[in-house]
Amino acid sequence: MPNLRGGAHTTVLNNEVMLSSDEFAVCARLRGGRDAITPGMFAAARRHRVHFLLAATMSPEERETLDGTTLGRDTRVAAALDAWQQQDLTDLLDAFARSGVDALVFKGAALAHIVYSEPHLRPRTDVDLLVRAGSRAGADRVLIEHGWSRPVEPERELASAQQHYEKVGPAGSRAHVDLHWKIANPHVFGDALPFDDLYGRAMPVPALGRATRAPGLVDALLLACMHRVAHHEDAIDLLWLWDIHLLTERLSADDRAALTSLSQRTGMSAVCERGIGLALELFGTEGAGEVVEQLRSALVDADEASARFIGGVPPVAVLREDLIALSSWRARTRLVTEHLFPSLAYMRVRYPRWPSVLLPFAYADRIARGVPKWLRRS
Repeated sequence: MPNLRGGAHTTVLNNEVMLSSDEFAVCARLRGGRDAITPGMFAAARRHRVHFLLAATMSPEERETLDGTTLGRDTRVAAALDAWQQQDLTDLLDAFARSGVDALVFKGAALAHIVYSEPHLRPRTDVDLLVRAGSRAGADRVLIEHGWSRPVEPERELASAQQHYEKVGPAGSRAHVDLHWKIANPHVFGDALPFDDLYGRAMPVPALGRATRAPGLVDALLLACMHRVAHHEDAIDLLWLWDIHLLTERLSADDRAALTSLSQRTGMSAVCERGIGLALELFGTEGAGEVVEQLRSALVDADEASARFIGGVPPVAVLREDLIALSSWRARTRLVTEHLFPSLAYMRVRYPRWPSVLLPFAYADRIARGVPKWLRRS
């Protein structure tokens, strides 16, 4: 049973993570509990983006309530929109294959079709695609040809490992693609799993076309554990932890051993132990206890740079870790420059009313406004 305790309004996970009683009740319902769904639970599920999963557990009586009726309607809309997104993504990935661009679909867009019973049950705001760094130009060309546009953003090689695209979808909705050439922006994470390693172990995703591939279960679980720490400050987000729960339950004994070995080799044992441990606490994940013990054994005397991100760190600490990870002062100087001085095209978009002659002062304004954000956690 999960090690949770607390009063009427909050529960405490492992003496450190605060959850509301409604959030805890949602977890209990998702793992098979039958306590009635309250309005507070509906709201908590929406905040954590597990509302469609909650909808799948509703009784006929709960479907007749105001919250249940609204959620049922939203679920049908989500399913219809997901069908359009699935076809559009299939067409895009087929075009990548015809153009000779090897790509992996990963994170939510892949998991929706690999570990969820229906893809619309796994909400996602974008599609994450991973390509080789040398394939970026070819991938960009295919995206533009298929109606995707790229908003003005800083041109970065070291400070970021992705670029963004958007497209108008049905009923005025907006679809988004994030094109990655590394799996994460912080270098300690981004360099852990090279594209060719992932591609060599990839699995097919038939629902997205014959050419579509995604990271295998072990890699996908490692990526899910990394993502919530590397990019989201170890946030207790129930959807991401449900991803980890579903992936962990699908592991065979050989997969568990492979995960332990891979996490050791990439320096991610503590990060994986954190994510899988939280899934075990919240959802009673089958097989997770054994995995956690294996990972803890692997952590004896380990000094993993990635572990310093657990609990969240301010952006300035991420920059410090990036500077440590880079191998030359030239690269470190370029990294700092990319953060401080984005392109003029980007600055003109961000400061549209400033005349060109004042753009140097706009850089100074941007730096001054950014310093407090860099020094605090979100």
